[in-house]
Amino acid sequence: MRKANMKQRAEIEISGSFASSELNSRTEIDRINAKLRHFRGVAASVMGEAMTLWKEIWDEVKDPRTCDEILEGSLAPVADRAERTSLLKKLHILGIKIDYARRLCEGDPGGKPRFGSED
Repeated sequence: MRKANMKQRAEIEISGSFASSELNSRTEIDRINAKLRHFRGVAASVMGEAMTLWKEIWDEVKDPRTCDEILEGSLAPVADRAERTSLLKKLHILGIKIDYARRLCEGDPGGKPRFGSED
């Protein structure tokens, strides 16, 4: 009778450690899923900002002339210095956002930026 009781106790301990192991696995899965949701949120935010900036740049550089005006040879308006400076600033910020998104996807968001560096 004593051996049977010890066997039951061993089974309970084994199943208890199995439940504990299963709980640890579930906790780990939940933790990884939370990290993934956070990563996706950060990546989506950075890319959304980059896309908004790209639209602003596109609106500044697209030709305002109609197809007929282009075919007739009318000259496109020339941007002044302030418009050009604003455009260059936006392009620089866009490059920074894209570089950060790349580093984020590579798993090293705090790494050294490569945008604008002389390679």
